[in-house]
Amino acid sequence: MKEKRTISTLSPDKYRAQLRLLDDAARKVLSSGFSRQTPADRVLAGYFRQNHRCGSRDRAFISETVYALLRYWGFLRLYLPQERRTELESGSIRLTARELAALLMAAAFIHDNGDNAEIIAAVHHMEPLPRSLNNPTARANQMATYFGCELKLTDRDLLPEWIYAELPANLDISGYLRLLAQRPPMWIRLQCDDPNEVYAELTALGAIMERHPVLTDAVAVRMQTNLFSLETYRNGKFEIQDLASQCVSIAAAPNQGERWLDPCAGAGGKSLHLAQLMNRKGSVTAGDIRAAKLDDLRRRARRAGFPNIITKPHDGGAWKGRHQFDGVLVDAPCSCSGVWRRNPGAQWKLQLENISELAATQRKILENYAHAVRPGGVLVYATCSLFDAENSAVVRNFLSGHPEYKLDPFPHPLNGKIVPGMVRIDSIDGDCDALFVAKMRKVQ
Repeated sequence: MKEKRTISTLSPDKYRAQLRLLDDAARKVLSSGFSRQTPADRVLAGYFRQNHRCGSRDRAFISETVYALLRYWGFLRLYLPQERRTELESGSIRLTARELAALLMAAAFIHDNGDNAEIIAAVHHMEPLPRSLNNPTARANQMATYFGCELKLTDRDLLPEWIYAELPANLDISGYLRLLAQRPPMWIRLQCDDPNEVYAELTALGAIMERHPVLTDAVAVRMQTNLFSLETYRNGKFEIQDLASQCVSIAAAPNQGERWLDPCAGAGGKSLHLAQLMNRKGSVTAGDIRAAKLDDLRRRARRAGFPNIITKPHDGGAWKGRHQFDGVLVDAPCSCSGVWRRNPGAQWKLQLENISELAATQRKILENYAHAVRPGGVLVYATCSLFDAENSAVVRNFLSGHPEYKLDPFPHPLNGKIVPGMVRIDSIDGDCDALFVAKMRKVQ
């Protein structure tokens, strides 16, 4: 059973020291996030590396509270006067220690982490907290009353208002917003014949696991332990890959012995999955403009024993290879709006003009690799974006200039129903990220 945090667990001096660390970490995350748009997980990882005095308990306390601050920023920002809000969101964090503590306390309360909220309130001699209600929006309104703000907060406050006009018409907005306030589970992809060793190690660490009923290699894992530290991970028995991301390679449906190109491979999760679906036969050429990412992929491929992955850095221009491929997977850079559950706060950094800029880049990448597909082969386009402007609009624009390509219907990876060549996986479909994938076949 998880130990319950109480005010009496640590000495007052220790709590004050812990809150000083929390204040410092929160300022760095807010400043880096809003001014340099650096993801919170990267900022916190660097902070913990530089502050060895942070023990495991300190790290958990800081991470939980800072992530709550970002996850509920849409509510918290409205407690502030407009000028302070604008100042903060430009990266200038000039809050007093008590002001920032009040926001952190409110974030913990809204997240239903009453212990952390009470610790912050007690150390800063704030008024006693109310008994919390049963959902985040209700608790956000409790905090508005606590601070004396005349607000009626709704779920819609979790996103900038302009974003609603960009969301697809068929998106379940209420379901999406409900899940936006919750972190998804960690999904792993089994890449071994017998998963019992993986299950045994996870079970011994107290993990709660749920195997997906359709994608049986996909397992949702809920636990506190760092999965990268597990022996079965180090031995290549599984990879950490979200369920929605796994759907891309399933939709691509590579055949054993084929040649595939993944020019935007990054660290290579989809390259590894393609190679696994091909039974380690044929080849997957993984490219990226970031050579360091390909170094990571090579390590992952060696660890899991994939002999059929070739890495090839490139300059981002048109494909210059001499042969064509049975399939090309373009996992394009995008707004990452589909992973806001996992990267909370990022929605406040995105600007409307960014979407059209990204769409132009995405279309250019498709143009660069369209000729790398052999006649009869497939071109797969994927983003982790929710926006039609980056998804179906890019595909239809590409097809209008390439009559040699046609949408290729395929089974929906999560339910088997045939989709007409394009599908969006929503968070509500499997407690996962959101993602778009299109499959086009070169018919001439």
